Amino acid sequence: MQKSIHNFLAASLVAVGALSAALSTSSAQSLDLYIGPDGRPGLELRDRDRDRRYYDDEYERPGCSERQALRRALRLGVRDPEIQAVTRRQIIIDGERRGRFVTVAFANRPGCPRIG
Repeated sequence: MQKSIHNFLAASLVAVGALSAALSTSSAQSLDLYIGPDGRPGLELRDRDRDRRYYDDEYERPGCSERQALRRALRLGVRDPEIQAVTRRQIIIDGERRGRFVTVAFANRPGCPRIG
């Protein structure tokens, strides 16, 4: 008798867990209902993510921005970083580190990898 009660409790816990996991999933699309200016209801179906550029196949991610390069230089310990040059391949930053003048170069690619 106790074994069947234990089996029933275990099965019900698994069922409750599966039900809560199924209910917690969210949908990526939305349905918006708008009432127009003339008082008639208008139905507009739209995809929330359609206007975001990073979902577009033709969109190429930009390279490293000057702001990202300055943040990377600060994390490397460069004090008072200043942008000296920005080319299509690299961003060069000057500053001070441990009392010495340093120049740091970052590649103009996503992630701002250090190249010099």
